[in-house]
Amino acid sequence: MSLENVFVPIDSLVGGIEGQGLIQAQAVFGYTRLMVAAFGLGAGWAALKRAIPYSQQRIQAGAPLSQKQGYTHKLIVPNACRLEAARAYIEWTAARIDDGAGNLQTEGAVAKYMATESGNKAAEDSIQALGGYGYAKEYMVEKIKRDVRITTIYEGTSEIMEWTVARARWQEPLKTRGGYYLEWAERLDAAHEKAGDTGAGTAALALRSLAALLERCRTERLTRNQHILFRLGELIAWAETAAVFAESVAGHPTVAINLSQETEKLMARVYAREAALKVGADGLRIVAGSIPAHASADLADVLGLPLVYAAQAGLLQDMDAISLKLNEAFPA
Repeated sequence: MSLENVFVPIDSLVGGIEGQGLIQAQAVFGYTRLMVAAFGLGAGWAALKRAIPYSQQRIQAGAPLSQKQGYTHKLIVPNACRLEAARAYIEWTAARIDDGAGNLQTEGAVAKYMATESGNKAAEDSIQALGGYGYAKEYMVEKIKRDVRITTIYEGTSEIMEWTVARARWQEPLKTRGGYYLEWAERLDAAHEKAGDTGAGTAALALRSLAALLERCRTERLTRNQHILFRLGELIAWAETAAVFAESVAGHPTVAINLSQETEKLMARVYAREAALKVGADGLRIVAGSIPAHASADLADVLGLPLVYAAQAGLLQDMDAISLKLNEAFPA
């Protein structure tokens, strides 16, 4: 329906001031995007809660799918880790808003981006996990996929979230001469020393890699390229969610949906590895693809990639353990 030449009296105008709609909407995005993030989180877990029990009943080649790494380590475990990282960031942001920290538009954008993208991916992979049944109405995952897909669009598309995050966070290292993420990394190192391996040390690597990446983009003036600015928004979101997840597990973890604190710790470690590798490897790619070859020869070391690669040790064992924990938490 479209209306033309319709007079709207001032008492019927949302917000009461003509021409201020966008500004007024932006004033509440920190809240509303956080709510949409929760929608994406819930939908993603709703899909996994169907895929995990199914995998325990479906027998292939003499064993249930739940015992096959090719199934669990691609379709189940990574999605569970991403969703729990998104949950930690949502709760962290909500708690800060409740404590009077303000609207937190940037944090709301990070939360929405990661939770809705993760929820959509979990639903997509749950369809794959159920095979042909994934398309059948009675198994519900196809409906969850249709429902969760819109969360990556309304209240700002994922691309708008990338732009919002990059535009805001790009300023922080400039104001602090890189201190914003480097000081956060130091806090994570301290958390690692105090609480053991919750992924905090690896998340610190992700933040240091991010700080170095932002500085190189500054000196090379690469943020004039919209593509690079958007990719930085994505990498910032990954690094920050890894940091908050690790801090949450190390500090005052919240246990949700039948998952133990030990399971959350395993998930934080796996997610931190993925985030650090993504920031380092993708960061190298976007910079090396934008400057002359001789100017990018030192990038791997600058971004700390040797340390990031070394931090991947133990990944397979942690994923094996998470798979077992998920089967215990969600039995058929």
